[in-house]
Order: sequence, then structure tokens, then C-alpha cells
Amino acid sequence: MKQLLLIPLFLHMSGGHLFKKASYPTVDLMPVRLETWPINLQRVIYYTDTCYAFQFRDQSTMNGVAIKTMDLETMEQLKYFKEGLTTLKKGANGDIAEFRNYSIKKVGTKKENSWYILSYDGAVTNFQEAQVNRMIYIINDLIASQQ
Repeated sequence: MKQLLLIPLFLHMSGGHLFKKASYPTVDLMPVRLETWPINLQRVIYYTDTCYAFQFRDQSTMNGVAIKTMDLETMEQLKYFKEGLTTLKKGANGDIAEFRNYSIKKVGTKKENSWYILSYDGAVTNFQEAQVNRMIYIINDLIASQQ
């Protein structure tokens, strides 16, 4: 009986560190843009699963720094993200690729100077054609390494 009473006391004295949320290894696959408005494509490794994340600085927040992480939970979602970029790249000004929780819009007049706007959970960032090409390249490389 005394042993049962000691267990809660031990947990209390340990500060609950036994039940803290585990941190998962995150690997930056590719910095798409490094400037003041960074964009990174990341791989997050859980116990037996891998998911991907698109991390960017929210450009709608001007008076501070707000980093947003858009999770792409499966390789399939990463492929859809790439297909959206590829389709928009071939599309016209004003085309929008809408997904369940984010959208990408193509804006600009010249093909080589086109801009893309990513909207996710109230956050916004933009990137240019060269950065789209980098993202498509790295995603294709990831897909090829999975096969």
C-alpha cells in the first residue's frame, strides 16, 4: 500500500517530465528562400511515420515575426502540392489551386517573373518562379527516392 502512495509523490517531484511531449527530429530538406522572409521544406520523422512540412514567415504580420508551418502529412499530400505548383506554372495569371486547408494563386504577367501566393490558416507568403522550380525539383527527388 505504501508503494502505491509513493508513485504519485514521485511523479509530482519529477515535475511530470515523464509525460512531456516528445520532440521529433526535423530535417530541412531545402531552404527555398533564405532572406528576411524564409521558406523551408522540411521532413518530420515520427516514430514510424514521416510527414513533410512547408515552413514560412507570415507576410501578413508586419509588426513582428510569425513563422507558420503547413503540414503535409503524407507523401500523397506532398505530391498534390507539387501537382498544384506544376499546374499553376503552366496556367494563366489569376489561376488558383485550392486544397482542403490551403490555396496557391498565380499572379504576374510574364512567365519567368510570375509570383505565387500561398494562403494557409490565415497566413500568407509569396514566392517566384525560380523558387517554384526548386520546390518541384526537390519533391520529384523525394518521390524518386521513395520508389
